[in-house]
Amino acid sequence: MTCGQVFYWNERLERMPRDELAQLQLGKLRDQLAYVRERSPFYRRKLDAAGVRPEEIRSYDDVRAIPFTEKDELRESQERHPPWGDFACITPREAVRVFQTSGTTGRPVRVMWSRKDWHENFYEQFSHFRCGYGLTEDDVLFVPFNYGLFVAWWGFQTAMERAGLMVIPGGGQSSKDRLRSMLDWGATVVCGTPSYLLYLAETARKNGIDLPGSSIAKIVAAGEPGAAVLSTKKALESQWGAECFDDIGSTEITNFGYECVRHQGTHVIESMLLAEVLDPETLAPLPDGAIGELVLTNLCCESMPLVRYRTRDLVRFNRAPCECGRTFLRLDGGVLGRTDDMFQFAGVNIFPTQIQNLLHKVDEFSQEYQLVVPRMGSGERLKVRVEPAHEHVPQDRIAAARDFLIETIKYRIMVTPDVEVCDVGSLPRVEGKAKRIIRLQ
Repeated sequence: MTCGQVFYWNERLERMPRDELAQLQLGKLRDQLAYVRERSPFYRRKLDAAGVRPEEIRSYDDVRAIPFTEKDELRESQERHPPWGDFACITPREAVRVFQTSGTTGRPVRVMWSRKDWHENFYEQFSHFRCGYGLTEDDVLFVPFNYGLFVAWWGFQTAMERAGLMVIPGGGQSSKDRLRSMLDWGATVVCGTPSYLLYLAETARKNGIDLPGSSIAKIVAAGEPGAAVLSTKKALESQWGAECFDDIGSTEITNFGYECVRHQGTHVIESMLLAEVLDPETLAPLPDGAIGELVLTNLCCESMPLVRYRTRDLVRFNRAPCECGRTFLRLDGGVLGRTDDMFQFAGVNIFPTQIQNLLHKVDEFSQEYQLVVPRMGSGERLKVRVEPAHEHVPQDRIAAARDFLIETIKYRIMVTPDVEVCDVGSLPRVEGKAKRIIRLQ
């Protein structure tokens, strides 16, 4: 990991004193609340029912009177008023891009973006990302994704094109061909989910492709926890020979967090979003340093802005200035997990990232895994499915690694699992979000 030159997109905003930033955010929030109340029937009902008057929001304490927005409400709105629901602030005629959520935890939510959001606001957001990563017009970006309804890297790609980077479209190719294209075209930056980037590195090793010796200097990972999980970040950086950066966002709320070249957490673009960290159970505000649920409000979006949206992401706030000079708050460790990914087993709350962090320290196993959660009261153990790092790992080392992983999980998480060692390459690989949890019914 290196620490490159610091670039700013808007130094005045990014280094603004926290008290001035608060006033900027509250002013934008009042404007946004008035806007959604006027344009969105969904938000007009919610704000009026809560007795919220936009002009009366003068402090962060006042924000607590504003009702939350839940993903299930968006789904219900679109079921009652297909296809877009009644929470949008634009008409379909005003939209230039449409996407939908992955639907991994329920029916997908459709979103549409106006010309201003797609060409101006997305560019503004991703310009913060670009400067945070230290990317310039000299960089060549390889995008290894197929065209589709999953937003994935489309906003990032569009902004990088506008910023002057050369973009190599990597859709419609096998993983092996994508690797060859990266090298043939001289890519310096590659983006992807952590699991797919690790799979590409695995494919490179099997085919004698020297990624650490290539021109690729930076990788940007998003879509699932990993880039901020220390063991996963180290695995990505060592296998690619490149600097790894975290990118956080979602289809509904757009991209909001990026890691800078000082690698001291994931910055939130506070000039464009208002962030809160709350206790997931009581929804009371938590102090900096405590782990809680991230709640976000779009301050600039005009198409489908969300107000106090419960992301279900678990984060830890740090508002101390970063070494890069930015005063934007940082999420220490990025996204630490999700409230809806957490499962309880044997009386213990378990997050997949906990096991991921332990697994990635075992060299004998690949970076792929699945967690099989048995029925309550079945008497069966939690099962962790793994596979050898390659075909040539000796059986005695696999057995020792399996025992080590069992003992480590038992010690760290207080649950004794079964570890099933599957055949090399048998666990599913996907370009998008990997499905890690299998719940038995």
